[in-house]
Amino acid sequence: MARRRNEKGPWFWRGTIAAMLSGVFGVFALVAFSQPPAIMPEDSCRLDRKDPAHTILLIDQSDPFNPNDLDWVRELVNEEARSLPKYGKLTIMVPNATDPYNPKVLYAACSPGSAEAANPITQNPKMIEQTWQSKFFQPLADTVEHALLDKEQPSSPLSEAIYAISDRADFQPQQNARRVVLVSDLMQHSDSFSFYKIGADYDAYLDSKLAEMSPHLQGVEVVARVVPRQIYDLPLADVKGFWRAYFTDAGATYGSVN
Repeated sequence: MARRRNEKGPWFWRGTIAAMLSGVFGVFALVAFSQPPAIMPEDSCRLDRKDPAHTILLIDQSDPFNPNDLDWVRELVNEEARSLPKYGKLTIMVPNATDPYNPKVLYAACSPGSAEAANPITQNPKMIEQTWQSKFFQPLADTVEHALLDKEQPSSPLSEAIYAISDRADFQPQQNARRVVLVSDLMQHSDSFSFYKIGADYDAYLDSKLAEMSPHLQGVEVVARVVPRQIYDLPLADVKGFWRAYFTDAGATYGSVN
């Protein structure tokens, strides 16, 4: 007997079953890939150490900050914190006059995600903002303000601190989106090399022992936010030129905000 015209053939049912199975597996795959990674409770960073970004703020308090500096530094910190993707890491460090190659880490944590990146359909931006403020930004802001008001250090081993940053296990080339922000008057001053004694002379630096510990910063973006001073001991153009040559040789992309 001939099959009726509207009767479905075996290929139709096979295709239907295949489509249904693909849909089911697709849903499971979507759920699996959308699961958040495991994080460490103390800093909200990924347990697998796969930080999507890492920004290090190096705050040089070798000279005192005046009250007018506090506002723009707060705004700078806010911008850097909000620009991080979810689970992006932010570290606050200061140079260490006592142990130049061991700068002090004042704060290190990862962003839980800001409201700007929230999906208003599936997420609650207000709750996300509250979490971001309480768990991430407020402790960060308090740490930075304390650092700015802390008494100044007797020296400013900037180059030594930058080398230590380049040597960190969580700041190597396999890490994504590495960024260093210098908040400083950029006056290198240590026993190994001092602008106050030699000037911002890059050739003299290359002949010094300090140059033997030059950082490797390939792929790193470096930004200098120069702290304003009423009187600079050296022409600011010479100081900026030194650091431009320094970071260019280190392989970094360097820019000065002011």
